[in-house]
Amino acid sequence: MLFVAGLLGGGCSKEAAAPTEPIVTNTPAPATPFPATNTSISPAPATNGAPQIASTVLTPERAKNHIGEEATVRGKVFGMHVTQKGDVFINFGAAFPNQLFTAVCFQGAIPTADLKKLNGKTVSVKGKIKDYNGRIEIVLESADQISE
Repeated sequence: MLFVAGLLGGGCSKEAAAPTEPIVTNTPAPATPFPATNTSISPAPATNGAPQIASTVLTPERAKNHIGEEATVRGKVFGMHVTQKGDVFINFGAAFPNQLFTAVCFQGAIPTADLKKLNGKTVSVKGKIKDYNGRIEIVLESADQISE
């Protein structure tokens, strides 16, 4: 009995030592957040009933690899030529005859004055990419195919 009393008495007179090992509990680790999702906004669908053009944006150099596809070509306008009939040829990537890509507007489908404002600017044109006698082009039929 003395032995027990000695342990109890000795235990009461000493301060409890701080634990040297971390306390382990059965609580789960905090949940890790989900990876960020793609928050880019898709282009709004066409509202005029026209088919939506592909969201792929190509440089004038790459357009030649996408003949027959609907796409957007974005580049700097390096000049244009207006024929007597009113056709407008807009040169991208370099001036004629070294242009890499051409946007063509036949016979005033878009007012010539509006097209001339594009000279020297970087613009996008949307449509079907075609090869006309070795020249890569998109035919412009309406102003909504062009954006700055």
